[in-house]
Amino acid sequence: MATAAKASPGAVAACIALGAFSLLLWTLLLPSLANLAASDAAGNALAQAYAAIATIVLWVLLAVLVLIGWIKGEMPAPAALAALILVPASGYAALTAMDLLSRPGVPPHLWPIIIPAFIPPLIVSFCFWALVPSLRAVIPAGFAACFVWGAVLILGVSIVPMGHIRNLADEQEAARLAKYDEDYARLPPNAPLWDLAPFLETRNETKVHAVLDRIRSLDQRQSQAEIMLDRGDFPLGYLGRFDLDPTPAICDKARNLLWRRVEPLVLKTRDSEPYFKIFFDVADALAAMKWLVGYECSCDAESLAWESMAKDYRNTNFDVVDLARLRDPKELGRVLREYPARFSMLTPKSHLKAWLRYADDKALREQTLAGARKLDHRTADAVEMLTDKYDPGAPWTVLKYLPALDLEATDPLCKAALTEVRGDITKVYRPRADDPRSYDELLSRLGADEPLTALKWLAGHGCNAEAELSEAEDVVRSYQESPDRAAMLASLAQLRRKP
Repeated sequence: MATAAKASPGAVAACIALGAFSLLLWTLLLPSLANLAASDAAGNALAQAYAAIATIVLWVLLAVLVLIGWIKGEMPAPAALAALILVPASGYAALTAMDLLSRPGVPPHLWPIIIPAFIPPLIVSFCFWALVPSLRAVIPAGFAACFVWGAVLILGVSIVPMGHIRNLADEQEAARLAKYDEDYARLPPNAPLWDLAPFLETRNETKVHAVLDRIRSLDQRQSQAEIMLDRGDFPLGYLGRFDLDPTPAICDKARNLLWRRVEPLVLKTRDSEPYFKIFFDVADALAAMKWLVGYECSCDAESLAWESMAKDYRNTNFDVVDLARLRDPKELGRVLREYPARFSMLTPKSHLKAWLRYADDKALREQTLAGARKLDHRTADAVEMLTDKYDPGAPWTVLKYLPALDLEATDPLCKAALTEVRGDITKVYRPRADDPRSYDELLSRLGADEPLTALKWLAGHGCNAEAELSEAEDVVRSYQESPDRAAMLASLAQLRRKP
């Protein structure tokens, strides 16, 4: 060990810089460790990856600080030996604590956070003590070393009983799941909704889907759901997954239950509890309200009550934004208009995209297209679908059914549809002279002949498609001759405008 009565200014400056950076990283890390499970699966995975990297970097910085304190300062040999063992050991304990914190709902809950919360400032403080003579003059070496490294040892070792607690909790959960399987197997074939609903409380998604399929097959699920909503034991998070009809009765009963569920969660003192304590309650209520609002059941008052309640908790997540979004007038009935769960839910108010979702079903195709042709907003809807940047399948669907929709060839429709046709035609492969390809291959590359059929409809209904017709003719000619190819070229030529 090297000692010195007074550390060099450079060593002190380096210690200050590293210490400040370490404490800054520590300050940013702690909130993330307390919220490793506060988002969805992807968000949680990112949070945990960040926390792991930040923890490793933090402990590397602490090791460098201890090295500087040992070489440039005055650190007793026993303290240096303790640091050599306890810094990496405490880093391992911190990473283990992070793993426990990834499931804060399971014992020992958030208690493992004491390890990364207290060890870094203790080590940083001891390094400054070793480098600054005035601190060493005030605090005896024996006391400083025993206090810091004794505390680090106690905190690090605390991970052992906490890990044991987690193991016991996992064993209890395994026993519960085994009982789950036994109890589920004993259910009668005609078990009602309230007997099936408790079996949704499992982390096994395969089992959840099996229970949901069984619930959806219940003939009395609608009336049984109303009974459960009235008495308050309905699982709100699954409201939209039971294949229920969004009737006025379901709307009223669900809204009433939302009020009853939010009232006990309201805090008397703002920021007195962390958000993760109500995370699942809010997520379930949000899922229920999204379904209700999507099917024209307004939940403005309910969403505001849940949003206000959630904001009083510490470290809220994006759910509060979604709760506010539910009060946007555009959201009311959006699912019913655009993504109804069943064909029978379609109405004259439904968007063209909602109708065309069922056009590929051979049993419903004629009925679907007939209903779509009656929509007074079908042309405007088609333009919206053709220009939708977030649904790449929407433009293709319009082109596919364009000749069957009886649309008005407005300027916006012509422009939007021709843009899509031009994109499909210009991107398609054009064979070289030494690489002959059949005309059928062209149709296959285009996705049958939808772009060409749509182009013929557009040009035949007055759209200025001269450039697209020329492009299409060039593409068709680059493939081998065939009767179908000749017929297509003839059709395209007839649509060209006379000079």
